[in-house]
Amino acid sequence: MTRLTCLVTRQPEDGDMSTLEQTSLAPSRCYSEGVVTPAPTAPVAVVFDGDDTLWSTEPLYDRARAAARAEVVRVGLDGDAWERIERRVDVENVQRLGFSTERFPLSCVQAYEQLADFGGVPRDPEVSRRVRSAARIVFDQDPPLVPGAREAIQALRERGAKLALLTKGDHDLQERRVERSGIADLFDVIRIVPEKPASVFREIVALLGVKPKDAWSVGNSIRSDIVPAIESGLRAVWIEAHVWEHERFEGSFRHDRMIAIRDVSDLPEAIDIAVMHKSSHGAAD
Repeated sequence: MTRLTCLVTRQPEDGDMSTLEQTSLAPSRCYSEGVVTPAPTAPVAVVFDGDDTLWSTEPLYDRARAAARAEVVRVGLDGDAWERIERRVDVENVQRLGFSTERFPLSCVQAYEQLADFGGVPRDPEVSRRVRSAARIVFDQDPPLVPGAREAIQALRERGAKLALLTKGDHDLQERRVERSGIADLFDVIRIVPEKPASVFREIVALLGVKPKDAWSVGNSIRSDIVPAIESGLRAVWIEAHVWEHERFEGSFRHDRMIAIRDVSDLPEAIDIAVMHKSSHGAAD
């Protein structure tokens, strides 16, 4: 068995995944090196999400939102009303701005302006500036690793599993988070994308050199990490962690190729049990 180390990539605007742009996070070409052969019960490959799966991003947004809200309250406007508007506007702005770093600060400013207009209060450019500045602090901080994340990844590596990191969002921001996470060197493939359709999961497992049925997707978003992975033939582990409004899945989701855990530190054991169960029962591919 070989270890495959590949490029971090940027998805082109036309969506053609066959012409992926190279970036600087990984070597300029793939190479192979010998690694330990997986134990019979070990997963062959695991594809990890980044934000709020391996590192805690949402608390940074909560703190930035609280700072922006404080600026709104300081001029006599209702903080609760502002936050309700901001959360709605921020989700709406994904359609136009995607995961650009301009979206969240702009949503905070637009929420202030809408609330001021509703209350008959003249918009103040200085307040807008302070709100935007407060919101932007989310990008000045590096999210901390989720407790147990490094240990879980290392445990899977020791079992001989091939590992990929598949994270979506603003490319430059995510690249910086990956670089500063301290865990980038534990992955065989790293990919940064604007969205996670099923085709991306199929390409990741192809890069790892495994079949979809032998790979697991791990993440906190049913919408982005679980559903498209299962559609592409992978198994999945849903981590029941905080997820922001845009990523929330309406209703419940169950599938015989998905298991749920509450903590990433439980991941190696949960996958071991699932793999052993599949092996002992001769489950169909």
